[in-house]
Amino acid sequence: MMAWKTFTSSRGGLRRWLQASGSLSARLSATGEHFSVQVLCQGRQALTSDEATALGLGVQRTGYAREVLLRVDGKPMVFARSVTAYGDSVGAWRSVRGLGSRPLADVLFKRSGITRQPLAFTQLKRQSPLQRHVAASWHCAAGTPITRAALPARRSVFTRHGAALLVMEVFAAAAPHWTWPEDANSTRSKQRRPT
Repeated sequence: MMAWKTFTSSRGGLRRWLQASGSLSARLSATGEHFSVQVLCQGRQALTSDEATALGLGVQRTGYAREVLLRVDGKPMVFARSVTAYGDSVGAWRSVRGLGSRPLADVLFKRSGITRQPLAFTQLKRQSPLQRHVAASWHCAAGTPITRAALPARRSVFTRHGAALLVMEVFAAAAPHWTWPEDANSTRSKQRRPT
């Protein structure tokens, strides 16, 4: 089982990104000219024991999963995996099935009756099963390998009509990409100032 904590050991801009509430898609979109969602896979899948426990499913391991890369100006930034019980994917969370290349945030933050549990954080260690899966998916979709030894990740459970949806986001882009937007604007302003 993965060790998820209520705090993150990441520092600087990355820490602010990990701890930020609200829509990650909206925040990423604000940092570039073009935000896009690349769907990697979607459909019926076996859940890990960690995911089943987080969803409160006990031994039930059949779920519905959606994996995507979130890109800004073509650059892959985040690997995201959303899972729910298979029955809930045709019930309370059926809207996830029809998202296509739209962000999950269109459902999570624009509809009423959805609650969110606090964020939990971890570092995906090199060669752990989840890190290997993320790295392989990233390399296949982006065409470039992940070079970081440990990948910072966060997750939270959203609930609608009593049904849980677990959303995990892995901040796999290289560290320099995680400047907080205000810091980036400040740096650009200083660079433009005449001397």
